[in-house]
Amino acid sequence: MTPIDDLLAQLQRDIPLYGHHTAAIGFKQALVARLGVQQAHGPACAALQLPAMERLRRLPVTPLHEAARRHGLHLHTLWPGGQAGTLPPLQVVGERDDRPRTVTDRAGYLSCLDEVEVRGRSELLLWREQVLHDVEGDEARRIRDQFSFDPQVLHAEDGHWWVMDSAEPAPVIEEAFWLGGHHAHDFGHWLTEYLPKLATALLAGWPGGMPVLVDASAPATVREALPALLPPGTPVQLLPHLGRLRVRRLWCASNVSYPGYCPLLSAPEDMDRLLSPPWRLARLFGVIAAAAERALSRPTGIDRLYLARRPGRHKAIVNHGEVDEVLSRQGFVRVLPEEHPLLEQLNLVRQARCIVAPEGSNALLSFFARPATRLCVLTSPYTAPLLDLGGAARERQLALTLLTGPCVADGSALAEHPFWRFWSDYRIDPPALARFLAAWETGT
Repeated sequence: MTPIDDLLAQLQRDIPLYGHHTAAIGFKQALVARLGVQQAHGPACAALQLPAMERLRRLPVTPLHEAARRHGLHLHTLWPGGQAGTLPPLQVVGERDDRPRTVTDRAGYLSCLDEVEVRGRSELLLWREQVLHDVEGDEARRIRDQFSFDPQVLHAEDGHWWVMDSAEPAPVIEEAFWLGGHHAHDFGHWLTEYLPKLATALLAGWPGGMPVLVDASAPATVREALPALLPPGTPVQLLPHLGRLRVRRLWCASNVSYPGYCPLLSAPEDMDRLLSPPWRLARLFGVIAAAAERALSRPTGIDRLYLARRPGRHKAIVNHGEVDEVLSRQGFVRVLPEEHPLLEQLNLVRQARCIVAPEGSNALLSFFARPATRLCVLTSPYTAPLLDLGGAARERQLALTLLTGPCVADGSALAEHPFWRFWSDYRIDPPALARFLAAWETGT
């Protein structure tokens, strides 16, 4: 028996439930509480199988924009941030919980900094004995962000993080554009975070011609499509899990919103703090949509498109078979997007006239459609987190309606949590869907 056997056992129970990164948060916190930060370092590296992290340092955290303003080799600001706008209610058929909200945009910029160390599947930019963090004001505090979600962060204090890394020199490259991070394995984050970063860089005049650093865990459909979305002669360089690089000149674009490392949300209004400014998001969607259309634009013969999800995933439509039947009778062609390269996915939505999709990454795809396309998103009654997408649809001149159905109780304590209940499975009433589609087609 060791003093941490119970913590190790809890970690193994949590990993299948929450995933490795999220389970590691509680493990690190409990380990630090029991052993202290420095004594927790070795057991954390061993239990979490963290390579080349034998050094532990307490580093100050500096906002990325601040470092770029003061010390950047290049800074091109597209908009300064601080502009507020109201998100009106969504067009919803069924129960809902959204109401008008105010959202404030962040600065939009492209920067270049010298001598930055990066790792695959990590958000940390290590620069001049500091951690660079794309954060503005009190964004992180308001959502009670948990920075130890990142593999390199053992413990976070106010203004300083205990960072695990290596004293050995990392391989060096001269110049690169950063498009990595700890959410890079997730297709939805590519649509709302990484591709908008690329769009920001393109708007700011980034010329390309240098490696684009992408996490090796990025979805294959994204990795295959990226070269066609980049300036000519721009290679993609994959970073293996926690693989290290030191970049002499690292180009970074700001995030359109603050997605957080792993927000600790506890009240319904906390979800609102993750909303994106739709007038910015829509513009960035437009940049990627235009690049995708230049790369691939051909008729599909599919006017009515259903972007379906495979059964068994989170936030599932439990009666998906009945939903499929209703849509089939109305002439919708069922497509599983992940079976197609990303450029073909985007071409499908840009060729369609009417699109139905369950909430999630499939619905996000539909926001790259052409103006005047009709969109119907199937979802649960927890509609408040979708306010920004409603705004983005209006900005892109898309006719968006949400059709909601009741959540399916699973008896879990998480079912009533204001964040996790958004991910609950739900049921769509087939007659209600059929009535909606009939009225949708006639415009009534």
